[in-house]
Amino acid sequence: MKITILILTLTLATLALFGYNSRRSEIGTSTSEISDQTNLSAPEFNLVNVAGGRMKSADIKGKVAVIDFWATWCVPCLLEIPNFNDLHAEHKSKGVQMLAITVESGTLDKIKPKVAQFEMKYPVLVGDYKVVEGFGGQRGFPTTYVVTKDWKIYKKYLGMRANKKELIEKDIEKLLTQ
Repeated sequence: MKITILILTLTLATLALFGYNSRRSEIGTSTSEISDQTNLSAPEFNLVNVAGGRMKSADIKGKVAVIDFWATWCVPCLLEIPNFNDLHAEHKSKGVQMLAITVESGTLDKIKPKVAQFEMKYPVLVGDYKVVEGFGGQRGFPTTYVVTKDWKIYKKYLGMRANKKELIEKDIEKLLTQ
C-alpha cells in the first residue's frame, strides 16, 4: 500500500512539473519549453463558451490575450488554474483577456462541472482541431500562448513551469506598452 501511494505521488509530482504530453510518440520530450512565435498570426475562431453563447477571436482583438489550451483530465492544467484566475483578476481592467480553450475533454456536459469545481473565473471555450492547428498544433498539455493586441502570437509556453505566471506577467507588461 505504501509503495502504491509513493508511486502515485511521484507520478503526480512528475506530471505537475513537466506536464502531460498527449501524443504517446512524443512522451519523454521536454514539455517545459518557451518559444518566441513573433509575427505568426493567431487563428480566427468562433467557439462555444462554457458559460453560454459563443466567443469569437474578433471579440478579443485589440487586447493582449493569454490563451491556455488545457484538458479536464490534465493534472498540471488543473494546478495552473489558480494562477490564471489571479492573472485574470489582476489584468482584466488593463486590456488583457485571459481565456482557456479545452480540447480532448469530452462534451460540454463533462466540461462544465470541472469549470465549476475549479472555480475558473475567466472564459472557457470548447476547442476543436481547427483552432488547435491554427495555433500550430498541440504537442502536450498545458500549452499557453501570449497574443499581442494585433493578434500575433508573441510567445508559447509548453508545460507547467514554477515561474510561468511571473513570465507571462512580464510579457503582458511589455505588450501593454507597445
